[in-house]
Amino acid sequence: MPDALLCLLAFLTATAAAAPRAALRLHSAPMLAATALGMLVLKILPGLPPTSAADRFLCLLPVLALADLTELVTSPRTHRLLLQIALLTIVPVVLHQSVWLTQPAPATILGYTPNGWLLLICLSPLPPAGAMLLQRLTADSRQPSAAACLPASLVCCLLCSGIVIMLGGYLKGGLLALPLAGSMLPWAVRLGLGYPQTTTRLPLSFCWGSLCSLLLIGLFFGRLTPVQAACFACIPLLTALPVLQPHTPSDCRRQTLIRMAITLTLCGLLLLQAWTVFAVRMLPLLAHT
Repeated sequence: MPDALLCLLAFLTATAAAAPRAALRLHSAPMLAATALGMLVLKILPGLPPTSAADRFLCLLPVLALADLTELVTSPRTHRLLLQIALLTIVPVVLHQSVWLTQPAPATILGYTPNGWLLLICLSPLPPAGAMLLQRLTADSRQPSAAACLPASLVCCLLCSGIVIMLGGYLKGGLLALPLAGSMLPWAVRLGLGYPQTTTRLPLSFCWGSLCSLLLIGLFFGRLTPVQAACFACIPLLTALPVLQPHTPSDCRRQTLIRMAITLTLCGLLLLQAWTVFAVRMLPLLAHT
């Protein structure tokens, strides 16, 4: 198992690097830098050329951050288009040349089997579709609690899915979640506590794309089950659903607490289920080593 103190240090390093208010105004660039610092603490660096799904995801992170940065220099329509294109690349990049796309290979089309192409066609639209839905749910000014809870929900889902992946035996894949979640935590705290919002919106491509990539890595290369992956992906969408329009600040705070309670409860149940499986299958083996 990984060193708990080192994991905590990586998480706190990423959080501290992304914490200054000026960093929040600069959009996703400080998040990327904070994530890189956390990865350095964990001694996780992408191989060049990338040799694993985790390496390919780390190389994809700057692209996701750049897609968010285009909001500062392009029109909203162009930014949305670039965001969707960036999120469409997640599945092909993470699964590139994996056995899921290339084997068994009695016949291939451009190096991929027909089943591999079918897998790409079915999965690739899911990250941009989820981002589009989140944009619509949180853009409604009558639902400020949804926008306030989204960063915290993404942080919780990243941390919990990373722990579940580590409990399944894929340590590197699970460790990726720690600096990513740490870099998003300042956004979650400021928006969740009702601090004045920054001049830019949450870097959705970087945050949502990171969660989708982590779930994809855990699903195909770890022991994350399809049900667990689907639940972690749906929790942010569920907690962003519209509810009754708040009439007072206290109503908004109450809705925020309810949304966060739902997120924590669902993530806690998924963690409990994963720990139960780990205790039955792995703890007896570890006791004999």
